[in-house]
Amino acid sequence: MNAGPKKANLFLIELVLNLLIFALCAAVCVGLLVHARRMSAQSTRLTQAVYLAQSAAETWKATGTQPAEPAAQSGGLELRYTAEGNRLDIAVYQGEELLYELEGVTYLG
Repeated sequence: MNAGPKKANLFLIELVLNLLIFALCAAVCVGLLVHARRMSAQSTRLTQAVYLAQSAAETWKATGTQPAEPAAQSGGLELRYTAEGNRLDIAVYQGEELLYELEGVTYLG
């Protein structure tokens, strides 16, 4: 008769341990998904910043005039320029955070 309760206790302990392992694996998977989403958002912001800087650089190369200071762009991105002679430096900010910088764009004309 003592064998029955021991088996039941072992089964319950095994079940609890399996649930703990499953919960741990689920927590790790959720953490990885959150990290992947954050990386995706950062990649999207960087892609938008590069596109804005490239557009401004192409305008400078083609016309030699500094592109107009744009208001805050979509997603809160802002372009800031520094011109010296035929050279233009372009910086893309989101708030006060520098996302991308393109230096030494020269006028081709």
